Amino acid sequence: MDKTQIAINTESFLDYLDNDADIRKALQAVKEIGYESVELWHVKGPEHQAPWRPFLDEAGLRCCAIHELYEEVMEHIDGTIAKAKDVGAGILAIGRSRDTDWEDEASIRKLAEGLNELGRKCQTEGIQVLYHNHNTEFSRFGDKTGLDLLFELTDPELVGSELDVYWVQLSGADPVKWCKKLDGRLKIIHLKDIGVVLNTPDSFIKRPVCRAVGSGNMETTSIVEAAQESGCRIFAIETCTDWVDNDSIRCARESYQYLEQL
Repeated sequence: MDKTQIAINTESFLDYLDNDADIRKALQAVKEIGYESVELWHVKGPEHQAPWRPFLDEAGLRCCAIHELYEEVMEHIDGTIAKAKDVGAGILAIGRSRDTDWEDEASIRKLAEGLNELGRKCQTEGIQVLYHNHNTEFSRFGDKTGLDLLFELTDPELVGSELDVYWVQLSGADPVKWCKKLDGRLKIIHLKDIGVVLNTPDSFIKRPVCRAVGSGNMETTSIVEAAQESGCRIFAIETCTDWVDNDSIRCARESYQYLEQL
């Protein structure tokens, strides 16, 4: 894989986001690993905006996107656009909508209308809106899911996809099929892996856990190939829990090294 296409979401090193010194340390570390761009996760209010751009510049990193919560964005659309421009991001990824009922078609329709409105506004400012899924969106409406409905109800020119394939798989859906389904709309995929922890006393059946990319049981190679065929050009690592030996930077390194050789 072209290493310029590999990014990392800052949620991957949550343990470094408490203060400016640790943020700078983490950004330097991911640059040394080989990453060239980051996706900023839930960038805080104006008082926290200023350090990010100089910190990114200092580390020699680009910001490929910012990742925000729907209701907060809709309350402060102009401020969010300014935030994206401040860090040089051309993409605004919407992480979730806390007010949407994914078992209610009318509620999904309302979200779609809001995303179209947001996408139209951002498009005039040179920013592309993407919707990021979790597993909630895979509620069923006959032969369709809530996510199917959302993308049917949104304008493909205004709203694209940041597909989190981990959550697709945990929902019971097929990440490869979803990458193909979103041909032309798929701009970013979020990558982590799924494994199990055996040395836990909870029960014989073990819970699934997040793993470094390439160290779990997801068919990552097939997923990446399908995403590339659908036009995806940003592959963002987001290993937000269960880091290798509780070391987020090591997890980021192992994930990058696996993707780089694909």
